[in-house]
Amino acid sequence: MGTRLQHLRWFRSPGAASVAVVVFCIVTTSTLVASQGIEAIPPKIYAKLPSSNVPLLCRSNKPATSCSVRIPGYSSTYDVHALPNGIEYYGDSLQRGECGILFSSLRSTNLGKFQCNMTIGGEVFEQSIVIEAALSPEPTDLSIGEDTIVEQGAFAPNQTLRVTCSSRNANPASNLTWLLDDDPIDPSYLGPVETSENADSKGRNLVSVSQQLNYYITLKDHGRKIVCRAEHFAIQKGFFRGFLPLNFRFIPEPTPTINIGETFINVTIKAHPRPATSWTINDMTITEGQSLGAYRAYYPKDLGFGNYLVLLRIND
Repeated sequence: MGTRLQHLRWFRSPGAASVAVVVFCIVTTSTLVASQGIEAIPPKIYAKLPSSNVPLLCRSNKPATSCSVRIPGYSSTYDVHALPNGIEYYGDSLQRGECGILFSSLRSTNLGKFQCNMTIGGEVFEQSIVIEAALSPEPTDLSIGEDTIVEQGAFAPNQTLRVTCSSRNANPASNLTWLLDDDPIDPSYLGPVETSENADSKGRNLVSVSQQLNYYITLKDHGRKIVCRAEHFAIQKGFFRGFLPLNFRFIPEPTPTINIGETFINVTIKAHPRPATSWTINDMTITEGQSLGAYRAYYPKDLGFGNYLVLLRIND
């Protein structure tokens, strides 16, 4: 099993204060990797370029007598105690079996494979860490199924709405999160996440993900919205989102709520779109926006979610 870590991590190097790393994503495994029990931490790293204070570590459960490294962007092999400017030793000590480096600034020239060579018990063992660029996805896309019933620009109620959310061309893949307004959607409504990969013109690996939501919509959902968030640490605000408003067309409910006061009569009506209203008093009809005698009829006020407040004022 693997564990994915993103965003803020704290690291400490000998003789230095703690440093915060905020612009890279690492993937770690729960067991030692191959190469005679030398662990690569992490085996792969995705870095938003440029990144500051990025650690790479090779670790053994046995003490090492020496360690050299090959660093992407540099042609030479370096002893970890004689590293080039901008790179320092990272880890507890060779005696504790730790050999690593800390980039003060990791740039595109440092992408590739970092390699450490640890001498343990008179033998030299190799381990490597792959460094890839983190690439932000394209804006999140939502599409509805072809079998969706739409009437005059609004959804027909009482149907299963099939919505597909796509986040394309990222590295690593985006994480998709679904919401109904601000509430998480029950995972039982979601299909599996589908993944595809391709390479761009520079040969960089790009990952696209998509997922389908199957949600039964009713009039109770009117005015709400389905939201899909594609979360990725290379996006400046942390995510892109797409949303789909749920609007329906329906006639006014047959039994409105009527409240009668001394100077106002108000009626709450549920309908979409906005209804046209009029009042009948004895043989007199007053349409919305009109004043007639002691009466004034107001235009319906939109209360949201298909609810409208209709007022009739009775003047003294």
